[in-house]
Amino acid sequence: MICFSGKMKKFGLLVFALGAGLTACGPMIQLIDVEVKLPASHPVSFNNREIAIFNALYDHTATPQESEWNDSLLINKVAEGFRDQLAADLLIDSDSISVFNHFCGQTARGDLDDKEYIYSLSELTGAQTLVLIDSLWRGDFEYVPTKSAAVPAYSPLYVSATWQMVFRIFDMKDDQFIARLVIKDTLHWVVIAQNGDSSLIETKLLLSMPETAHHLGAAVAQITLPQWETQERALFFFSGASWEKALEHAFMFEWEEAQRIWLSLTKDTKNYKKIAYAAYNLAVASEMMGQFDLAREWLHLAGQYITIPEITLYLQMLDERKQQRQVLLMQVD
Repeated sequence: MICFSGKMKKFGLLVFALGAGLTACGPMIQLIDVEVKLPASHPVSFNNREIAIFNALYDHTATPQESEWNDSLLINKVAEGFRDQLAADLLIDSDSISVFNHFCGQTARGDLDDKEYIYSLSELTGAQTLVLIDSLWRGDFEYVPTKSAAVPAYSPLYVSATWQMVFRIFDMKDDQFIARLVIKDTLHWVVIAQNGDSSLIETKLLLSMPETAHHLGAAVAQITLPQWETQERALFFFSGASWEKALEHAFMFEWEEAQRIWLSLTKDTKNYKKIAYAAYNLAVASEMMGQFDLAREWLHLAGQYITIPEITLYLQMLDERKQQRQVLLMQVD
């Protein structure tokens, strides 16, 4: 069962010493990148595909002068980023998720659970899952200059701005809000500008905000659904046809075939180091097939013959992966 690990993307060959006395006959290490599916940090079920996103727009005469509050362009870009990422994750056409504006005057709806209003939006649009983005707020840009001794005229300038917004998600089938996400973060830029022209820098930062808002919307969509993350794994090998063939199978994501070879290598040699490193590789193959307890057993066997930091680190990571799998299974169910 290969449910929690995905495609191998790339690999690179590194040879380095393991212990103090590595010789030409010692083990080498192959680093590979694998994709691991992680549970959503703020899970939301989007089983009903009739989804619409609503941007709350307010009367700007009521907003503080020193900040941006529900800027219509920025909130639309947030909505588009959320829509594009959500559609990609759900494997549906982004055009099937509509984006609407709704005008709230001077009344902020970020803290209100106004079901009657939600019902009216659903009736007008036909949406069954409604994503409402409101209370979008961006603070002023804050500048921290630095001095570069090498090129004083092009010293970097660090700029930050606080950002806050609220996502409320209502499911008509369940007749309730299924999520309320309060997003608070600080945006950071590193600006290289000759002589630190503040007016030019501010103009450039403002021009970059729509693209930034799109990325922020996509990031929020990502935390509502399980995501794939690229992680690195190590495989040990020695010179010889069997070791090379096992690596070849691993490169092709053929873990069962690689597993059979590494298992045979633990039986066909009396060299305890080769047994240990084959056992380590068997732990990797077991993890890739979702067999976390078996992976731990192989690591414990390897640890009986060799002492390398990779074993301790891998055991810790397997504990995390097992917990993540349990959470992921609950989210999928």
